[in-house]
Amino acid sequence: MGGGEVDKFRRIIGLLLIVVGITIIATVVYKKVETIGKQKAIIEMFESGISEGTSTGNKETVNLDEINGYTPIAIIEIPSIKLSQALVEGISDDVLKYFLGHFTDSAAPGEKGNFAVAGHRVSDYTDAFINLYKVKAGDEVIVKTQDKKYTYVVEDNFIVEPEDVQVLDNTKEATMTLVTCTVGAKQRVIVKGKLISEESLSS
Repeated sequence: MGGGEVDKFRRIIGLLLIVVGITIIATVVYKKVETIGKQKAIIEMFESGISEGTSTGNKETVNLDEINGYTPIAIIEIPSIKLSQALVEGISDDVLKYFLGHFTDSAAPGEKGNFAVAGHRVSDYTDAFINLYKVKAGDEVIVKTQDKKYTYVVEDNFIVEPEDVQVLDNTKEATMTLVTCTVGAKQRVIVKGKLISEESLSS
């Protein structure tokens, strides 16, 4: 192969690498945009229902049984890490791909028991809990359902092994457990808290 052919071959390889790089970037962007769209749909539905109740005093029920195939539970906000995410029933791979997921056997928001939530630290689609490790004792976690606002205060943030599932055990009081992976997904970040207030959003 002559020098000219070598240069031509190198140019072709270079162009192919550029095309591959652009394709990878475009795919990642598409996945993130898709996630934002799904999150936005649920958050807008919740906010629409809440505003109906607070502005008129006569709450008009918004159908939240299913949105784009998912069953929304609440909106979770953690002001200290600027998080606002839709919470969906279940922790299947398809749910956690886009949303925070509610452990179905755990307590509902505001109920006595252990209200448990899982979320990805980093994935192709979402990085909802990427900063969960930064949450510290005293921080607030706000959970808004269609008619109530529950405020939990963080009591502890620690790391456990994946098999240490006792962190999900039920409790007598209204408590909260948030779960995500550490870097490398070898361990789990656990945030524990307790309910400190409940406010109606329909009056």
